[in-house]
Amino acid sequence: MTSIDIQGVIDKLEPGKEKYAKALIAAGESFTEAYKIFNDPDYECRKGWKVEIDQPNVKIHSKQYPFGNVFALSALASIKADLAFRESFDHFENIPNWNSNMCYSKIVTALTDHTDIVHYANPSIMTVKSRDYVVARIWRKIGDEIYAGGKSIELNEIPETKDRVRAKLHLGCGRFIPDKCDPNKTHVEYILAIDLKGLIPKSIVNSAMGKMMVKDFEETTKRYKEIMENQN
Repeated sequence: MTSIDIQGVIDKLEPGKEKYAKALIAAGESFTEAYKIFNDPDYECRKGWKVEIDQPNVKIHSKQYPFGNVFALSALASIKADLAFRESFDHFENIPNWNSNMCYSKIVTALTDHTDIVHYANPSIMTVKSRDYVVARIWRKIGDEIYAGGKSIELNEIPETKDRVRAKLHLGCGRFIPDKCDPNKTHVEYILAIDLKGLIPKSIVNSAMGKMMVKDFEETTKRYKEIMENQN
């Protein structure tokens, strides 16, 4: 049976899930790649990273890697780390209800307690047609930090359709770190590398990515506020 060992935790496919072996391996690869970036000393001080957006509440940098241009968002959010993580991972199918950047989301199948496969789509925006993604995801808690990541896979049971362009997520990962002074606040970080496919100039894609990530986080922040209000 196919298995992966990530940070001392083993994910093993049950016999009936063996057809998803490539997906499990891809999920493990995404975690390894993202963990390496997050814990690179140059990432911590943003050495070699280009400033894309620098606002009081959110900052976005970018850096070219062999697999694509990586965008990194960092912000302080008013929510507990475990709740922030659960909202993006466990409650993934609810995201289109509060985030306009996603028009469809479905958890296709759970592979293990820490890995799954999801299918989601972004809406069409002006002349850019809707994109969809099939992604293998994984999460780990290391100390008090929670990591959730994934990358695109090919899945015969979800073929590309004429309604949407099948884009490729080279790497997507979030890190949630509780604030040392206030457990009700979390340092949220996202790294994202996407190939939207189609005839879109890279210059347009790169300029739009930062703004898209900021908008996404603004809507996420509103959702976080609702969650925390319901906790009280």
